[in-house]
Amino acid sequence: MKKFSLVLMLSILIISLLSGSVAFAQDKTPPEILKELGVLKGDKNGDLMLNTYLKRQDMVVLISRLYKEENKATTYLLPAKFSDLNENNTYYHGFIQWAVDKNLIIGMDDGSFGFGKNVKVRDFQVLLLRVLDYREESGLYDSVPEIAEKLGLMKGINVNPNGYLMRKTMADMTLNALKLNKKGSPLTLAEVLELDLGKYEITTNNEQ
Repeated sequence: MKKFSLVLMLSILIISLLSGSVAFAQDKTPPEILKELGVLKGDKNGDLMLNTYLKRQDMVVLISRLYKEENKATTYLLPAKFSDLNENNTYYHGFIQWAVDKNLIIGMDDGSFGFGKNVKVRDFQVLLLRVLDYREESGLYDSVPEIAEKLGLMKGINVNPNGYLMRKTMADMTLNALKLNKKGSPLTLAEVLELDLGKYEITTNNEQ
């Protein structure tokens, strides 16, 4: 009887600890999750700057971390060929060319990258569609917001697709993308990129 009571107490303790862990994980916000995954780092003081607009050059740095290829992009040897890239922004050249070679970035109509410009919500939707292998759909620029909504990229998010993208919204959209299956694949983007969301999420894949 004592042995049974001991086993019962241990079982209750383990269940309580596991339940506490799940509850704690559910309290994590998308920016906090991306920070723990090494995707979102913020400034030198650790400020994630969530209420500021995302810059185009910072966008490609974040995506390289999503792919776990930040070091590769940092030392990328091929020069980025855009009219607005020069000796004043060389740190980003490797990241930008890395993104070009990944077929994630094309650039602006005028031949520039758009260095220093704020990212539009619609443009980040385009990028995430490419990451998810919806490349044909990403080219339907006028329909991109509707496609993004349908897929679940904008789940829980209500913003103007033509407005500028706040870093907090970027984190929300990125986490939504990680939970979606890549086009034609049974695997989620997180699974393909080997990013463990299990300790943060208890919902099923692509829950709408």
